[in-house]
Amino acid sequence: MNIRHIRLIPLFYWLLALCYIIAASFYHYPLQAMHKAAPILFLAIMTIKGPKGRIRLWLTLALIASATGDILLASALHNRFIFGLIAFAIAHLCYAIGFIPWAQITQRNLLKALPLIGILVIILYVVLPQTAQLKLPVIVYMLIISAMALLAIFAQTHGLYLLSGAYLFVISDSLIALNKFVIALPAEHLLVMSTYYVAQYCLFTGCMKQEKTHVI
Repeated sequence: MNIRHIRLIPLFYWLLALCYIIAASFYHYPLQAMHKAAPILFLAIMTIKGPKGRIRLWLTLALIASATGDILLASALHNRFIFGLIAFAIAHLCYAIGFIPWAQITQRNLLKALPLIGILVIILYVVLPQTAQLKLPVIVYMLIISAMALLAIFAQTHGLYLLSGAYLFVISDSLIALNKFVIALPAEHLLVMSTYYVAQYCLFTGCMKQEKTHVI
C-alpha cells in the first residue's frame, strides 16, 4: 500500500460513515444494513492490503466480525440484538488477542484505566438490573469488551490511538445499553454511530501504525 493510498483511507472512510449517519437519521432505505457496515468493511479491505504482520490477521477478523454485528443489529431478525452482541464479542476478542503483545502494566497505564472502571461501575449499577433475561449475555459481553479496552489502554506504542478507540468503543456500547434498557436517549443514532465510527478508525489507525514500526 503506497503513501497516496494511505492518505486516501480517512477520506473514503469518513465519506462512507458520514453518508450513513446522515441518511439513516432521516429515513430507512434498501441495503441500509450494508451501508452501515460499509465503512468497517472498507477498513478490513485496507488491512488485508496492508503490510504483512501478526496484527493484520486479528485486525481483519475484528473488523469483519464488527461489520457482521452492524448488519445483524440493523436487520429484521427477531433475535438481532443477541446475534449482534455475539458478533461484537468476537470482534473484541480478536482485538484483544492482537493487543496482547503490546500490553505492559505500569502505574501510568493503570491511571489511564481508572475512567474505564468508573464507566463499568455506572453500567453495572444503572443498566444491569434492567437487562432481565439478557443479564448473563450482557455480563459476558462487558467482561470481553473490558479486556479489550484494558489491553488497548496498556499498549506501549501508538497508545493514544488505541486508548481513544477503546474508550470511545466502550462509550458507544454504553450508550446503546442505556438506550435499550434504561431510557430513550435524544439523538441516540448520532451519538452511538459517531463514537462507534471514530472508535473503529482509531483502533485501525493505531494497529496499522504499530504494524508499520514492525514492533509486532
